[in-house]
Amino acid sequence: MFMDKENLIIEAAVKLFQEKGFASTTISAVAKEAAIGKGTVYGYFKSKEELILRACLYNCDKDGAAIEQFMTTQSFSNPVKRIYNFLDILLSKFLTKGADEHKLFNELSVLVAEDAELKRQAREAISQKLRQWRAMTLADYQLGLDSGHFRYYEEPSFIGEFLVATINGLIWESQWNEEDFLEGQAHRIASAYCQMLLKEPARLAEYLK
Repeated sequence: MFMDKENLIIEAAVKLFQEKGFASTTISAVAKEAAIGKGTVYGYFKSKEELILRACLYNCDKDGAAIEQFMTTQSFSNPVKRIYNFLDILLSKFLTKGADEHKLFNELSVLVAEDAELKRQAREAISQKLRQWRAMTLADYQLGLDSGHFRYYEEPSFIGEFLVATINGLIWESQWNEEDFLEGQAHRIASAYCQMLLKEPARLAEYLK
């Protein structure tokens, strides 16, 4: 499949950052991995710091696109099943990522503590994604509210904040948990979230059929 030079550079950077770490990866190495000139890399990215931020966002976009494609090609009999499947797929994907895949965001977290401009850029880009995820959560909650499945919350925006914060916390925590614990965690969290929203939590199994 054809890939433009910018994405070639990002994919090469993702590979090397995960394998070698940020400090041990050079722009020259990224250029070599992407089979392009070093000057071409600088034509797209001003610094290695900008490149790791874009690499993190690129991974987020890839995962999000894969999940969105799955959700749009499926039909769900009710909003409960839709939300449950969305969470189960999302968490199954993120919670089983290996240590190398978490390394990008861990390294970015260290870098932004020392670089005010990088922190500003990262905050702006990631805040935008968090707002998008909260909006998606609210849209799904509204579907369940309209169908009569979900209970009414006076401040529905808190639901989006709660879910996004929970998912982010679980992703960070996943690098410390044993694999057998992570294996069933997506199901447990998706079930707990749906039961929290349902007017009749005991009917969850029925809605998921």
